[in-house]
Amino acid sequence: MPTVPAPPSPPQKISYCTTCKNRLWQLSDTLPDNLRRAEEAGDSEIVLINYNSDDELDTWIRRFQHCIDRGILRYVHEQSEPFFHASKAKNLAHLAATGRYVVNLDADNFIGDTIPAWRALWAEEPDLLIRGFSPNADGRLDPGNGSYGRIGLPRAYFDALGGYDEQLLPMGCQDSDLVDRARAYGLHVVRVPQQVPFAIRNTDDEKVKHTGSPLSWLDMWHQNIERAQDNLRRGRLTVNHDRVPVKVLVNFTRWMTV
Repeated sequence: MPTVPAPPSPPQKISYCTTCKNRLWQLSDTLPDNLRRAEEAGDSEIVLINYNSDDELDTWIRRFQHCIDRGILRYVHEQSEPFFHASKAKNLAHLAATGRYVVNLDADNFIGDTIPAWRALWAEEPDLLIRGFSPNADGRLDPGNGSYGRIGLPRAYFDALGGYDEQLLPMGCQDSDLVDRARAYGLHVVRVPQQVPFAIRNTDDEKVKHTGSPLSWLDMWHQNIERAQDNLRRGRLTVNHDRVPVKVLVNFTRWMTV
């Protein structure tokens, strides 16, 4: 496995990377509890990307000014993209993160009591990709229960992989593609179960509602699967070589990207 230098951050600081496009109705349930968990754990932050929402997110988030002041919450308002694109939004959230470890945490997901367990795993094996999931009654992973996208890995490896593939269609398979490329890159992947509360379920129609695409979630998923499999066949483990660099501003008085 190639050696990747660790970024200059606390040894086990974890950044939970969340994106939101007109999902305040879900975020208002998950974010307060997630911020509490992050504060209690210490060396943790939540990075929240307002991906050009047209709901009241900007106004609502001001109640957490104290979390921003204390470095528990980093808030970025992306103001240029008219439609949601999962890979682009998630990459922006990870770009704004300051932790050594980055965890994708969808706006409809709860951290729960998982932070100590993940931190212990990374203390034992620093170069590890952790896949959080909430099991069905038989203990198996259910991609449809809303907990599929909780993925944590060292920031240095996320950057080495180029993050999420922005050439994918706006929704579907972006999480699996990242995990599969990371595994092929040499990272050990483990699954860690999480009990309730874990996620708020969405319908397939809700998932694609703000993408601006006429395709269904299933259509996007099938096309993205082909792209993801092609990534692996070609050994294309690092993506987004032609991505234009983005500077992220996280000043609370100027929530935007340039």
